[in-house]
This record gives sequence, structure tokens and C-alpha cells, in this order.
Amino acid sequence: MHCPSKILLLVAITGLSTPALANAPKSDVMPTEEQVDIGLKNFGYLTGLALGCVAAEQSAQLEAEAMNINSEISRTLGGNRAFLYAASFGYGSNIELNEQECTEALINFEKRAAAFQQDTRGEK
Repeated sequence: MHCPSKILLLVAITGLSTPALANAPKSDVMPTEEQVDIGLKNFGYLTGLALGCVAAEQSAQLEAEAMNINSEISRTLGGNRAFLYAASFGYGSNIELNEQECTEALINFEKRAAAFQQDTRGEK
């Protein structure tokens, strides 16, 4: 049986990465295992891209946020899924973006991280 916080976390991860799920009401969405894995990979990659786009003095804060996200994924979904996020984060952090791409990556990361945090706290 799925606990409510785990379901909310799954929706937070996959809802923003799968267009068909993004428009569906949260109560009607139950992502597949593959969608969860893809969502975690995309979220980690986006977090890594964002790290490459922040100023040096902001990187420690973003790294700490990434570690907190990874810890929450590990706690609720297990180590294998936390590894997917972390590996994708590492890959994304090695990609160089231009200024416009960085702006877009940071905006997308902020949206995704806010939705993740909101859903892990059980807020609506």
C-alpha cells in the first residue's frame, strides 16, 4: 500500500516532467514506475544545469538544496531512485549553457523544486 506522502512525491516528480500528467488533477494521477524514473532523471539533470548557472557564492546553497532533495527521495522512494537523481545531477552539472539557456534552466528548476517541496510537505 502506498502512503500519501509517497504518492504526493511521485506526482511532484512526474507531474512536471510528463506533459499529459501536468494537466491532470493530482488525485487522478498514478504515475508508472518508468515515469517516476524518467521524472527523477529529468529533475536531477535540471538541478545540475541550474548549478552551472548560479554565481559561485550561490553554488553552496544550491548544492545543499540538491542534497536535501536527494535525501527526501532516498527516504521516500529508496536509494536506487536517489541514485538516479544524483547521477543525472552530476551529468547536468557538467553541461555549459549560454545566458538565455541558463535563465530558462533556473526558472524551470525553481518551479520544479517549489512543487517538490510543496508536495513533500503535504501542502496543496
